[in-house]
Amino acid sequence: MNQVFNDLYNVIWKNVLPEIEVLDIEKFRELFTKDLLLPAKYQCSINGEDVYGLPEYNYKRFIGDTERTKRMNEGNGLQPKRPLDKLYDVLAAVRDVAYFRGSKSLNSEVIEASDNIYSSSYIYNSAFIHGSTKLMFCRDMGPNEYMLASKNSKNCSFGIRVLDCDSVSSSFEVSFAAKCSNSFFCHNCFDLRDCMFCFDINSKQYCIANIQLEEAEYKTLKQNLLTEYFSQLGLPGGFKTLSDIGQ
Repeated sequence: MNQVFNDLYNVIWKNVLPEIEVLDIEKFRELFTKDLLLPAKYQCSINGEDVYGLPEYNYKRFIGDTERTKRMNEGNGLQPKRPLDKLYDVLAAVRDVAYFRGSKSLNSEVIEASDNIYSSSYIYNSAFIHGSTKLMFCRDMGPNEYMLASKNSKNCSFGIRVLDCDSVSSSFEVSFAAKCSNSFFCHNCFDLRDCMFCFDINSKQYCIANIQLEEAEYKTLKQNLLTEYFSQLGLPGGFKTLSDIGQ
Protein backbone atom coordinates (compact mmCIF):
# COMPACT_ATOMS: atom_id res chain seq x y z
CA MET A 1 0.00 0.00 0.00
CA ASN A 2 1.26 3.44 -0.94
CA GLN A 3 2.10 5.51 2.17
CA VAL A 4 -0.32 8.20 0.99
CA PHE A 5 -3.19 5.83 1.77
CA ASN A 6 -1.91 5.02 5.25
CA ASP A 7 -1.81 8.76 5.90
CA LEU A 8 -5.28 9.21 4.43
CA TYR A 9 -6.69 6.47 6.64
CA ASN A 10 -5.34 8.23 9.73
CA VAL A 11 -6.68 11.62 8.64
CA ILE A 12 -10.21 10.29 8.17
CA TRP A 13 -10.16 8.33 11.43
CA LYS A 14 -8.95 11.28 13.49
CA ASN A 15 -11.66 13.53 12.07
CA VAL A 16 -14.50 11.10 12.76
CA LEU A 17 -13.18 9.53 15.99
CA PRO A 18 -10.66 12.00 17.43
CA GLU A 19 -10.70 10.57 20.95
CA ILE A 20 -10.40 6.90 19.94
CA GLU A 21 -7.05 5.26 19.23
CA VAL A 22 -6.65 4.57 15.52
CA LEU A 23 -7.50 0.97 14.70
CA ASP A 24 -4.84 -0.96 12.77
CA ILE A 25 -5.74 -0.67 9.09
CA GLU A 26 -5.66 -4.43 8.47
CA LYS A 27 -7.88 -5.02 11.50
CA PHE A 28 -10.24 -2.35 10.17
CA ARG A 29 -10.33 -4.06 6.78
CA GLU A 30 -11.17 -7.39 8.41
CA LEU A 31 -13.95 -5.98 10.58
CA PHE A 32 -15.66 -3.45 8.34
CA THR A 33 -15.22 -4.23 4.64
CA LYS A 34 -16.29 -7.84 4.09
CA ASP A 35 -19.90 -6.94 3.22
CA LEU A 36 -19.00 -4.26 0.65
CA LEU A 37 -18.06 -6.49 -2.34
CA LEU A 38 -14.74 -4.74 -2.94
CA PRO A 39 -12.30 -5.55 -5.75
CA ALA A 40 -10.23 -8.70 -5.34
CA LYS A 41 -6.70 -9.31 -6.58
CA TYR A 42 -6.15 -11.46 -9.68
CA GLN A 43 -3.23 -11.92 -12.05
CA CYS A 44 -2.97 -10.91 -15.68
CA SER A 45 -3.36 -14.16 -17.59
CA ILE A 46 -0.52 -13.18 -19.94
CA ASN A 47 2.30 -11.79 -17.78
CA GLY A 48 1.12 -12.45 -14.22
CA GLU A 49 1.03 -8.82 -13.06
CA ASP A 50 -1.52 -7.97 -10.36
CA VAL A 51 -4.88 -6.65 -11.50
CA TYR A 52 -8.07 -5.98 -9.55
CA GLY A 53 -11.57 -7.00 -10.54
CA LEU A 54 -14.99 -7.65 -9.07
CA PRO A 55 -15.68 -11.26 -7.99
CA GLU A 56 -19.40 -11.15 -8.81
CA TYR A 57 -18.64 -11.12 -12.55
CA ASN A 58 -16.88 -14.48 -12.23
CA TYR A 59 -14.25 -13.57 -14.84
CA LYS A 60 -11.32 -15.97 -15.06
CA ARG A 61 -9.03 -14.43 -17.70
CA PHE A 62 -7.73 -10.93 -17.00
CA ILE A 63 -5.47 -8.53 -18.87
CA GLY A 64 -3.51 -5.74 -17.21
CA ASP A 65 -2.73 -2.34 -18.68
CA THR A 66 0.80 -3.33 -19.73
CA GLU A 67 -0.35 -6.18 -21.95
CA ARG A 68 -3.44 -4.31 -23.10
CA THR A 69 -1.33 -1.36 -24.29
CA LYS A 70 1.12 -3.71 -25.97
CA ARG A 71 -1.69 -5.42 -27.90
CA MET A 72 -3.28 -2.14 -28.94
CA ASN A 73 0.09 -0.96 -30.27
CA GLU A 74 0.53 -4.13 -32.29
CA GLY A 75 -2.08 -3.93 -35.03
CA ASN A 76 -4.63 -2.03 -32.94
CA GLY A 77 -5.71 -5.30 -31.35
CA LEU A 78 -6.66 -7.03 -34.61
CA GLN A 79 -5.87 -10.70 -35.25
CA PRO A 80 -4.90 -12.38 -38.55
CA LYS A 81 -7.85 -13.49 -40.64
CA ARG A 82 -8.88 -17.14 -40.22
CA PRO A 83 -11.86 -19.32 -41.24
CA LEU A 84 -14.98 -18.67 -39.16
CA ASP A 85 -17.57 -21.20 -40.29
CA LYS A 86 -19.07 -22.48 -37.04
CA LEU A 87 -19.49 -21.44 -33.44
CA TYR A 88 -16.58 -23.69 -32.55
CA ASP A 89 -14.33 -21.69 -34.92
CA VAL A 90 -15.43 -18.37 -33.42
CA LEU A 91 -14.93 -19.58 -29.85
CA ALA A 92 -11.47 -20.86 -30.73
CA ALA A 93 -10.56 -17.54 -32.33
CA VAL A 94 -12.00 -15.33 -29.64
CA ARG A 95 -10.09 -17.20 -26.96
CA ASP A 96 -6.95 -15.50 -28.26
CA VAL A 97 -8.39 -12.07 -27.42
CA ALA A 98 -10.94 -12.75 -24.66
CA TYR A 99 -9.24 -11.20 -21.64
CA PHE A 100 -11.20 -9.02 -19.27
CA ARG A 101 -9.61 -5.74 -18.31
CA GLY A 102 -8.83 -5.35 -14.62
CA SER A 103 -8.04 -2.25 -12.57
CA LYS A 104 -10.16 -0.08 -14.87
CA SER A 105 -10.08 3.69 -14.45
CA LEU A 106 -10.83 6.71 -16.63
CA ASN A 107 -9.70 10.33 -16.11
CA SER A 108 -8.37 9.38 -12.67
CA GLU A 109 -5.07 9.46 -10.81
CA VAL A 110 -3.42 7.80 -7.80
CA ILE A 111 -5.61 4.70 -7.94
CA GLU A 112 -4.60 1.48 -6.20
CA ALA A 113 -6.22 -1.96 -5.86
CA SER A 114 -9.43 -0.65 -7.43
CA ASP A 115 -11.72 -1.15 -10.43
CA ASN A 116 -14.27 0.96 -12.32
CA ILE A 117 -13.02 4.37 -11.17
CA TYR A 118 -14.15 7.49 -13.05
CA SER A 119 -12.92 11.11 -12.77
CA SER A 120 -11.55 10.51 -9.28
CA SER A 121 -8.28 10.69 -7.38
CA TYR A 122 -6.60 9.02 -4.40
CA ILE A 123 -8.78 5.92 -4.37
CA TYR A 124 -7.81 2.67 -2.66
CA ASN A 125 -9.47 -0.78 -2.96
CA SER A 126 -12.77 0.65 -4.17
CA ALA A 127 -15.19 0.14 -7.07
CA PHE A 128 -17.70 2.17 -9.07
CA ILE A 129 -16.43 5.54 -7.83
CA HIS A 130 -17.46 8.71 -9.68
CA GLY A 131 -16.16 12.25 -9.21
CA SER A 132 -14.67 11.56 -5.78
CA THR A 133 -11.38 12.02 -3.99
CA LYS A 134 -9.65 10.36 -1.04
CA LEU A 135 -11.74 7.21 -0.61
CA MET A 136 -10.72 3.81 0.76
CA PHE A 137 -12.67 0.53 0.81
CA CYS A 138 -15.73 2.14 -0.83
CA ARG A 139 -18.23 1.09 -3.48
CA ASP A 140 -20.87 2.87 -5.60
CA MET A 141 -19.91 6.36 -4.48
CA GLY A 142 -19.91 9.83 -5.88
CA PRO A 143 -19.27 12.61 -5.48
CA ASN A 144 -17.67 12.26 -2.01
CA GLU A 145 -14.40 12.94 -0.23
CA TYR A 146 -12.51 11.50 2.75
CA MET A 147 -14.56 8.32 3.19
CA LEU A 148 -13.82 4.84 4.55
CA ALA A 149 -15.76 1.59 4.08
CA SER A 150 -18.84 3.33 2.70
CA LYS A 151 -21.33 2.44 -0.02
CA ASN A 152 -23.95 3.96 -2.30
CA SER A 153 -23.66 7.49 -0.92
CA LYS A 154 -23.07 10.97 -2.33
CA ASN A 155 -22.17 14.48 -1.17
CA CYS A 156 -20.60 13.06 1.98
CA SER A 157 -17.29 13.84 3.66
CA PHE A 158 -15.25 12.39 6.51
CA GLY A 159 -17.40 9.31 7.02
CA ILE A 160 -16.78 5.72 8.09
CA ARG A 161 -19.37 3.07 7.26
CA VAL A 162 -21.78 5.56 5.67
CA LEU A 163 -24.30 3.52 3.66
CA ASP A 164 -27.06 4.74 1.32
CA CYS A 165 -26.72 8.35 2.47
CA ASP A 166 -26.69 11.90 1.11
CA SER A 167 -24.89 14.85 2.71
CA VAL A 168 -23.59 13.08 5.81
CA SER A 169 -20.35 14.21 7.46
CA SER A 170 -18.07 13.27 10.35
CA SER A 171 -20.16 10.18 11.13
CA PHE A 172 -19.71 6.47 11.75
CA GLU A 173 -22.08 3.58 10.92
CA VAL A 174 -24.94 5.66 9.57
CA SER A 175 -27.33 4.30 6.94
CA PHE A 176 -30.22 5.60 4.83
CA ALA A 177 -29.83 9.12 6.19
CA ALA A 178 -29.43 12.66 4.88
CA LYS A 179 -28.08 15.96 6.16
CA CYS A 180 -26.59 14.43 9.32
CA SER A 181 -23.30 15.21 11.05
CA ASN A 182 -21.31 13.96 14.01
CA SER A 183 -23.66 11.01 14.39
CA PHE A 184 -23.07 7.33 15.16
CA PHE A 185 -25.11 4.14 14.65
CA CYS A 186 -28.16 5.88 13.18
CA HIS A 187 -30.62 4.71 10.54
CA ASN A 188 -33.38 6.34 8.48
CA CYS A 189 -32.84 9.81 9.95
CA PHE A 190 -32.79 13.33 8.54
CA ASP A 191 -31.13 16.51 9.80
CA LEU A 192 -29.37 15.08 12.87
CA ARG A 193 -26.38 16.47 14.73
CA ASP A 194 -24.59 14.79 17.60
CA CYS A 195 -26.83 11.74 17.88
CA MET A 196 -26.23 8.03 18.54
CA PHE A 197 -28.26 4.85 18.09
CA CYS A 198 -31.24 6.73 16.69
CA PHE A 199 -33.85 5.39 14.27
CA ASP A 200 -36.57 7.23 12.35
CA ILE A 201 -36.20 10.71 13.85
CA ASN A 202 -35.61 14.10 12.21
CA SER A 203 -34.12 17.46 13.14
CA LYS A 204 -32.66 16.47 16.51
CA GLN A 205 -29.45 17.02 18.47
CA TYR A 206 -27.98 15.27 21.51
CA CYS A 207 -30.16 12.16 21.33
CA ILE A 208 -29.17 8.58 22.17
CA ALA A 209 -31.55 5.69 21.42
CA ASN A 210 -34.19 8.31 20.48
CA ILE A 211 -33.95 9.82 23.98
CA GLN A 212 -33.30 13.54 24.31
CA LEU A 213 -30.32 14.40 26.54
CA GLU A 214 -28.65 17.57 27.72
CA GLU A 215 -25.44 18.48 25.88
CA ALA A 216 -23.13 17.66 28.79
CA GLU A 217 -24.64 14.26 29.52
CA TYR A 218 -24.68 13.41 25.82
CA LYS A 219 -20.98 14.15 25.41
CA THR A 220 -20.04 12.12 28.49
CA LEU A 221 -22.14 9.13 27.49
CA LYS A 222 -20.97 9.33 23.88
CA GLN A 223 -17.33 9.00 24.89
CA ASN A 224 -18.08 6.11 27.26
CA LEU A 225 -20.11 4.28 24.61
CA LEU A 226 -17.47 4.66 21.90
CA THR A 227 -14.71 3.52 24.24
CA GLU A 228 -16.74 0.46 25.23
CA TYR A 229 -17.69 -0.26 21.62
CA PHE A 230 -14.12 -0.37 20.35
CA SER A 231 -12.92 -2.39 23.33
CA GLN A 232 -15.41 -5.18 22.57
CA LEU A 233 -14.89 -5.33 18.80
CA GLY A 234 -13.93 -8.77 17.66
CA LEU A 235 -14.96 -10.50 20.87
CA PRO A 236 -17.37 -13.46 20.61
CA GLY A 237 -20.87 -12.03 20.45
CA GLY A 238 -19.52 -8.49 20.21
CA PHE A 239 -21.55 -5.73 18.57
CA LYS A 240 -20.07 -4.46 15.30
CA THR A 241 -22.63 -2.87 12.96
CA LEU A 242 -26.28 -1.82 13.00
CA SER A 243 -27.20 -5.13 11.37
CA ASP A 244 -26.16 -6.87 14.62
CA ILE A 245 -28.90 -5.15 16.62
CA GLY A 246 -31.67 -7.57 17.54
CA GLN A 247 -29.74 -10.72 16.65
